Amino acid sequence: MDSYPPNNTRFWIPERILPRGLVMRRAETKEKAAFRRAGFSLRGLLIALAMVLIIPAIAFSVLPSWPWSSEEIGPMLHVVERGEFIHEITERGDVESASNVEIRCEVQAQGSGGTTILEIVPEGTYVQPGDQLVRLDSSGLEDEKTKQMITCANSEAVMIQAENDLESAQIALKEYVDGQYVQEKQSMESDIFVAEENLRRGIDFAEYSEKLAAKGFVTKVQYEADKFAVEKYKKDKDAAETRLRVLENYTKEKMTKQLEADIKTFKAKFEAAEHSHKLDKEKLELINTQIAKCVINAPEAGQVVYANQRDSRGGNEVIIEEGTTVRERQVIFRLPDPKRMQVKAKINEAKIALVSEGMRASIRMDAYQNMELKGKVEKVNEYPAPTSWFSSNVKEYETIIHIEEPPPGLRPGLTAQVKIRVNVLPDVVQVPVQTIFEHGDGKHYAVVRDGSGWRPQQVEIGATNDKFVVIREGLEAGQHIVLNALAYREKIAMPEVPPEIAAKAGAGGKPTGGQPAETAGSPPGDGTGAGGGAGNRSPGEPAAERPAGGGGMDPAAIVDRIFQSDKNGDGKIQKDEAPEQMWSRFSSADKNGDGAIDRAELTAAMKAMGGQAGGGGRGGPRGGGERPGGGRP
Repeated sequence: MDSYPPNNTRFWIPERILPRGLVMRRAETKEKAAFRRAGFSLRGLLIALAMVLIIPAIAFSVLPSWPWSSEEIGPMLHVVERGEFIHEITERGDVESASNVEIRCEVQAQGSGGTTILEIVPEGTYVQPGDQLVRLDSSGLEDEKTKQMITCANSEAVMIQAENDLESAQIALKEYVDGQYVQEKQSMESDIFVAEENLRRGIDFAEYSEKLAAKGFVTKVQYEADKFAVEKYKKDKDAAETRLRVLENYTKEKMTKQLEADIKTFKAKFEAAEHSHKLDKEKLELINTQIAKCVINAPEAGQVVYANQRDSRGGNEVIIEEGTTVRERQVIFRLPDPKRMQVKAKINEAKIALVSEGMRASIRMDAYQNMELKGKVEKVNEYPAPTSWFSSNVKEYETIIHIEEPPPGLRPGLTAQVKIRVNVLPDVVQVPVQTIFEHGDGKHYAVVRDGSGWRPQQVEIGATNDKFVVIREGLEAGQHIVLNALAYREKIAMPEVPPEIAAKAGAGGKPTGGQPAETAGSPPGDGTGAGGGAGNRSPGEPAAERPAGGGGMDPAAIVDRIFQSDKNGDGKIQKDEAPEQMWSRFSSADKNGDGAIDRAELTAAMKAMGGQAGGGGRGGPRGGGERPGGGRP
């Protein structure tokens, strides 16, 4: 016996621990005596506790006919219904204005770095025409302007000198033709005139000297000298005439051509200098224009929206702010028209064939959960959007959804969820996709109640979505069918599949008898629907997700298909990226609790689901998922 604590202690806890975690607590002596007088007994308490724990366990094992016994639980059922069939494609996109005035950087980059933003108006500011939006760095342009002004002055000096040389050459030509040539010609003509006069006088004097020599008044030598003078005068006259002929026939032409060539040369130099000076001036004007473009004003009124750019992984590639370097022709701002708004969404190539212009759509904003807007598909791009190297195998097509009657305050850049209604059938019979399976040569079956048993019912299917499939023939509203039909098919007699069809489709049917052979590696009652081969898949399930020769569900193929919804390319599936069928199991699959599922977590979850479904045994798909509209027999 444990000793009691001092009288000033009200309760104490002994080290002795009773079975199943029950701890006896003793009170003070007076209180203990009072408990005993009141009829309290520890032995009675233990007996009552044992009965509470043991009797239900014995009853559960001894009474197998109770309703909750696993041997008596039948398949989960679904009641066939008739109603409106709606096929919607759900995608996410960004809100933007259908009419944007784009403000671009028009400053040429100095080198390859671009131009730095010095001052910028805050995003969201409402501006009026002429208000300053941004001021870019113009210091480099100012330095270039100073250098260019010096270059312009030098080229102007060269042009002036070339012009002066041209004018001098033109004057030199006139000087020669109208002055020097005429002067030389006149001088030569004068020499000829003098020579002729001297010759005439010499001839006369020689004749006179001859007469005097005959009379003996002059000597013979004097007579010979007078005759020599006559010959000299003839030679002088011939030389003067030759010089005149050379001047007119050669010298004038030579000098004229030389002076004309000088004029052409100086003219070419002047034109080159003039053109060079003009280019220098144009460059100076361009620099002045570039300096003026460093200050950008609003062309019209609107709300400023920065043209931030995101890369293919969802990160910010360009952030517009002070200090950011922008290149020429890069968009800095957008002034959207709030009255014309649209959503730009990207649709996977597997669904793009279902979407066409004019289809109706409903739009919900993440920022306004209770607001649903109406829209219409306005444009579907013919070519896929550009992809990056790590997601080049995923093709997506940009689709524009026009927002009808956008509410006031709707901002560009908001994230929206778009549901495009691709098909609507007003009054048709429809059942969940897991209630239908394929058997044989492309035939589809459901498992329906037949009295106290079950039988296969061939059906003709129509349109389908991710949840329901339209039944054209074979079922009527009100019938009860097995919800997980593919897992239950082994318990019913299926029509025999001809060997040639079984070999072609991989159905694996028995040659004799009505029961199909079990697929290797697929346990009976597999809740995943893996009991059949390629010919035993539910409608709406892609054939690529099952091996061609049987073997059940391929988790890797399903993981690859789910990861096609990885919009930001981060290698993880966020909850808003996951299919709606995964939302209920998202938290359990997210083992590390980071709010996203990677490939390893999804693969492990798929294997766990397959193991749990395969453990149902002959008791049917117990615990095999949701039961929309279903019940027990």
